[in-house]
Amino acid sequence: MRTLSSWWLRAMAESFKWQGLPINELFAQANIPLADLSSQTARYPQANVSTLWKQAQALLPDTHLGLYVGSNMNVRAIPVVGMAIIQATHLLSAFRLILRYQKLMGDTHNVSLIDHGNEYELRFNFNDGERDMSLLSYEAPMAFCLKIARTVKGKDWCPSRVYLQRKEPNAEINEHFNCPIEYGAKTHSLFFSELVESQSVVSGQIKITTQTKVTDILRILLEEHLTQGQVSCSVMAHALNVSEKTLQRRLAKEGTTFSQELTKLRQQKSTSLISETDLSLTEIAFLCGYSEVSAFHHAFNRWYGMSPKAYKQKITIITEP
Repeated sequence: MRTLSSWWLRAMAESFKWQGLPINELFAQANIPLADLSSQTARYPQANVSTLWKQAQALLPDTHLGLYVGSNMNVRAIPVVGMAIIQATHLLSAFRLILRYQKLMGDTHNVSLIDHGNEYELRFNFNDGERDMSLLSYEAPMAFCLKIARTVKGKDWCPSRVYLQRKEPNAEINEHFNCPIEYGAKTHSLFFSELVESQSVVSGQIKITTQTKVTDILRILLEEHLTQGQVSCSVMAHALNVSEKTLQRRLAKEGTTFSQELTKLRQQKSTSLISETDLSLTEIAFLCGYSEVSAFHHAFNRWYGMSPKAYKQKITIITEP
């Protein structure tokens, strides 16, 4: 079953209220308890959200709510990754960041990033078996992805083209996306080109000499880019302007390996976040560079012989007065 995070529903509620809509009644009719949205981990069925869109739009037939909500969402409000997206310089980095977070949160198949060689496609698929899915369930997140792109690249950025299943052209949509739009398409898709080389996660390569202690520089690079999830040995070697074999050889001379340094950082970061924050274990896994929550749990069990949840309970008991 496709679900949406509480932060998305909170943003919808705020936008609806700005439009003067009766949010208590609307959310109750969609069987979404408004009072429960304060939970950071709560999730809600896509079908219920689609019902909410339809009921709200019926009350405001002259306002395109999808565009309004999506374009007014705050990028910083995305849990854990908001500021990292704002700091991104490449669209691919920003979109990969939020898609990796989405995957960890359980929405693996909601949005796909497809490489067509000369351009990329963000394809949205929220259908959950409901025959009459609200088009706004697609168009609002598409508008939000446009907001993300313009946050990264500037307010004048536009997609190369957009596909919408909506059959009738809409002037407000045309103006908002400001690009060729194919109506009545088979998919909901946003296409864009990334002209800047984006394989490296760093803006410039770091020169190292025979006197440089590679371990110290590597730790800094790993810390800076752990959230991006692109911390392989080959990527870090490219950032250091050396071959992967050279990096491994230099690390071996210093009595360590790339795997050991990455593991050490993840171990230190995860225990610190568990001890000092109220972040969920899924969010901690994301910040430690994992693409699967299960991989984080397996690693943590290897380190401490217990699950992250058991570790958190243990330190809570120890620190209680």
